[in-house]
Amino acid sequence: MDHIDEFESMFRKAERESFAHVEMPIESVALVTDGDVEAAEKLRGSLKTFLPMLADADNWRLITGDDYSNVSQLQQKLESEQTDLVITQRHLQENSLVPQHSLGVYLDVLTQVTSIPVLVLPGTAAHPSDISGKVVQKTMVVADHISGDSRLINYGARFCPNGGTLWLCHVEDDAVLARIADAIEKIPEIDSETGRRLLETQLLKEASDYIQTCVEELKKDRPRIACESRVVTGHFLKQYSRLIDEAGIDLLVANTKDEDQMAMHGMAYSLSVELIDTAMLLL
Repeated sequence: MDHIDEFESMFRKAERESFAHVEMPIESVALVTDGDVEAAEKLRGSLKTFLPMLADADNWRLITGDDYSNVSQLQQKLESEQTDLVITQRHLQENSLVPQHSLGVYLDVLTQVTSIPVLVLPGTAAHPSDISGKVVQKTMVVADHISGDSRLINYGARFCPNGGTLWLCHVEDDAVLARIADAIEKIPEIDSETGRRLLETQLLKEASDYIQTCVEELKKDRPRIACESRVVTGHFLKQYSRLIDEAGIDLLVANTKDEDQMAMHGMAYSLSVELIDTAMLLL
């Protein structure tokens, strides 16, 4: 029993992490396409309906196919003026050979080398989904470690319009849980069954507690949006795909930066490649 108590003490309730709501300013928007100016202007008109939360953006800049021919040129264009948000499509400049397992070279690089949030429209540059007449009403924040990620939540709230619904979701990957549980089984001082149960309970509780602080704060500062939450275990891609389909989500918000590697965060990359018909805000 003493050994079990020692194990349980590892997961004692820590000081509850709290969420602070901050309005994320978006005053300047760069729309990047690989077509001509006329097509870009038409898309900009549709976007102002599709994204009502950007109604207060004063400066819209169009960067079209004639303005760049490589990633470096596009990056320089974006950094030449203040840009709070980039809106673009998958597979820019790759109309003849659309890669099936990437976002295309431009987005693959841009999401890592710039700190500017990138909103990726559904479909591809060659085959864009028609957003005319559509409006983002349901926004979902997705994370593998949602606790303490105020920036992610704040952007999610920023992209949820009044009258819309913000979904705060956390999937504890069952493969990771299984690996840790297998390690616990190899420690004779710890009761394996108790260890498994306490581990899963605590991890889900931490996520649920943090999401609750977010909901409480957003009710005060954004009373005109509804909040929903889901905290589950399972395969993250299957679980998020199911949640997105069941809730009818219009826009996903996810982190792309991984402190331990140069490539895009694995979960965000898998979602952005697989869910090609869903708009995504990549931070």
